[in-house]
Amino acid sequence: MSALTTPRPRLRGITWLVVHQHRRLLTVTAALLTVAAVVTAGLRIAYGTSSYDDDGGLFTRFAYQGGLSALADFLANGALLLPLLVAAVVAGPVIGRELESGTYKLAWSQSLPPVRWFTAKIAVPAAAVAVTTMGLTVLFRVLWGPVTWDYRLSWYERQVFLASGPTLLAYGLLAVAVGALAGLLVRRTLVAMSVAGLATGTVMVVMAALWGRLWPSVTVERQNTDPGVRYDDFVLDRGLLTSTGERLPESLCFEPGYEACLARHDVTGVLQEHHPFSHLWPLQLVETGIVLALAAAAVYAALRIFRRRHA
Repeated sequence: MSALTTPRPRLRGITWLVVHQHRRLLTVTAALLTVAAVVTAGLRIAYGTSSYDDDGGLFTRFAYQGGLSALADFLANGALLLPLLVAAVVAGPVIGRELESGTYKLAWSQSLPPVRWFTAKIAVPAAAVAVTTMGLTVLFRVLWGPVTWDYRLSWYERQVFLASGPTLLAYGLLAVAVGALAGLLVRRTLVAMSVAGLATGTVMVVMAALWGRLWPSVTVERQNTDPGVRYDDFVLDRGLLTSTGERLPESLCFEPGYEACLARHDVTGVLQEHHPFSHLWPLQLVETGIVLALAAAAVYAALRIFRRRHA
């Protein structure tokens, strides 16, 4: 008696079609992620098994730290640009080009509901972006662990903040939603790509200006002129304190004769407003929630507009 076998699930219908249409881009993305994973694993293994012995030449722990730092910095900066690229690709090749050329009519003529077609056009890129961004975040954190001392990789550097948590995933999904909405509204490939990239970039710039205020900061007053800054403090503001408790701007004494200036204004202490490293995850989660809400709003708007035009 032959054993029962369960056939492997396969992609079918419009999902398979969307994957097939963009198989080259998906393959290249998977290949790049795989290469990054192999290099990351190799560097971490080499770092963990090496020593600081200078006699080792290029193969010392210090040298491997340099490699970890360089690759982490590269991935972080890539993460900063990834949402812009995703928005442009979804707006142009995925949505805009089909609406501009009219090739979508062929799929619709084969008893495929238009809304299902549009949903697949959003869902497949969203799934690919989710896998890619989560993979990048995991790789970055593996690289980042031994080199958090590098000033370029301080947790409050914007690119590091994005790459180190779920915020990158949220921006990736926002880019898919904005790209779909732009492609649907503009219906011209190049123009839609520009509009989607500009809209996504605008959100990222605005959030970069506001993110330090998304969680209550810590304010420290010290009765001397040493602010006591930790290397991993994300400083939002600093000021000077007089003996009466009056707050003065820190720039007041940015001049020759610093000590004399402090004495002249009766400065007896300093004020610092900052986020400690422990605020990384609260800031991540709050910003992630805001960006996901924007993404959901963009998807809702796109579906409403699509149904109104084509349902």
